Order: sequence, then structure tokens, then C-alpha cells
Amino acid sequence: MRLPLYDKSAKRKTVSVTLNSDLVARSRGLGLNISQIAEAALIQAFEAAEKEQLKKEFRIAAEFTEAYIREFGHPFPESRAMFMPDPDDPDYADDAA
Repeated sequence: MRLPLYDKSAKRKTVSVTLNSDLVARSRGLGLNISQIAEAALIQAFEAAEKEQLKKEFRIAAEFTEAYIREFGHPFPESRAMFMPDPDDPDYADDAA
């Protein structure tokens, strides 16, 4: 099960945000809920930043793993066949799966 990135049921908190006054006035004139729009934009930016952070962490882990294998070899060579295709295997290029 995937853990949520943030507590969606957390209490709302009043914060100070500086926005273009004309944009605020025109948005209110159209009946737009600035708080909901700001929160939706913040969620989108937060999720994008979290994804980038994870990609960075995965890249570091992959580089570490590759360096480890180069230096010490595969830690479980007998299980390698489960994860690494063998080009000499007649079913190697079989797309029937």
C-alpha cells in the first residue's frame, strides 16, 4: 500500500502569502476560491519536487550498486539468472510472453 505524501486531513492553517493585487481582485470578482487554487498548485509543486528527490535518491543508489558490483562482483551470482536475461538462451528474444 502506498503511503500518502502528506496528511490530507490536517487542519488548515492561515498563512501570509503575497500575491499580485490585481490578480487577487479579478479572481475574487470571478468567484474563484484563491485558497483552494493555491493549495492545489502547492500540492502539484510538492508532488513534483518529491518525485525529483526520489529520482535523485534512486540514481545515487543505482550508482552505488553498480560501483559495488564492479568492485566486488554480483553478491548473489546464482540468483542473477532471475533478473538478467541470458543472450545465449534460445528464448532470449521471445516476445510471446
